[in-house]
Amino acid sequence: MKFSKNKIIVSALALAIGASLAGSVGSTIAWYQYSTRANVSFLGQASGISGNLQMRFKGEDDSKWRTKITYTELGAEIATHGFGEKLVPMTYGAMDKDDALPENAYIQPIAGVADMSKWAKATKKNYAEFELELRYNERDGVKEGTPAKDEKNIAKDVYLSKLLIQEDYTNEAAEKEDLSDAVRIHIHAYKSDDEANTKQNRLISKQGGTAVTNGKLDLDGVDGLDKIYFGSDAGAEFGFGDGTTEDYVVYGSGVQTSYAAASEVNNNHKYLDANEVEQTETAYPALVTSDGNELKDLKYTGPSGEVDKKIGAVVEGEDAYLRVKVTIWVEGWQKLSDHATPTASYKAIWNPNQYIDSKFDVGIQFAVQDIFAE
Repeated sequence: MKFSKNKIIVSALALAIGASLAGSVGSTIAWYQYSTRANVSFLGQASGISGNLQMRFKGEDDSKWRTKITYTELGAEIATHGFGEKLVPMTYGAMDKDDALPENAYIQPIAGVADMSKWAKATKKNYAEFELELRYNERDGVKEGTPAKDEKNIAKDVYLSKLLIQEDYTNEAAEKEDLSDAVRIHIHAYKSDDEANTKQNRLISKQGGTAVTNGKLDLDGVDGLDKIYFGSDAGAEFGFGDGTTEDYVVYGSGVQTSYAAASEVNNNHKYLDANEVEQTETAYPALVTSDGNELKDLKYTGPSGEVDKKIGAVVEGEDAYLRVKVTIWVEGWQKLSDHATPTASYKAIWNPNQYIDSKFDVGIQFAVQDIFAE
């Protein structure tokens, strides 16, 4: 199983993460044996005569509002808080696309132990995380307040207009395969003085849809998929006792669903279930589009009607802001191709020769509606 006038006001997050996977060579290779390293960059862009979507890291003072945060700044911010020292494939287990992150994630399935809560817990060094504050600062030529100034923060809905998840260009030369389908991005957005009533969550992946967070695995590298003895007698785990039987271990439980890094609903999304049988489902989009100055596709149609794609709103005044916490990890349960010939198969045990040192890139862009399009 294993980052000018009349144009849309945007703030672009260009996050390039290099995932260097390293593990023991041999038949026992499993997702939890890998590790990654991260290199992060940030780019902000804003334009227009009326105002700017601005950002700062949570906790910074008013002098730090800007439209550009460099990769050096972002890398330092992540490191300062102890994140991303050793990113490894991990899992939060079963969760829905609108769920908050569970309290714990796990990095090492134990051969024969089906219950995920008994595996090794992930720590913050195993994933990348940072938190931004956003505001929309408008200037209309009229000075107000004391001291008088021609700027004020106004309320606007915030959307994701781009979210790039792809393999890095260096993979081809290094003869490494694409693991970008395993990348997960979780966004937790809320008004800084009222998190309880304003929080919104989005779990996003490249393809969206369902990823099964349970299944049979070969973690011990012996005789195929792992088996253990089941029974009620004291010696059952060793195979002793009346009624003791041997059967496959089903690790983990449930499924994980995510939004797609796309702007349109996909009614023909394919995924493999726990028995590796292909299923068809609908995958829902996280992104809006733009038509000239105007943001489009602000909603999608779900089973219960229209759903707004906004992740939150920047707010009026200077007492509160939209906070956006971004968490990025490599999902260990994602099935990746073994690229075998003539027929490749997709497994939650990754081929180390194909995925060690594989790299991927992530880019996120936030946007608000241009005033001329409102």
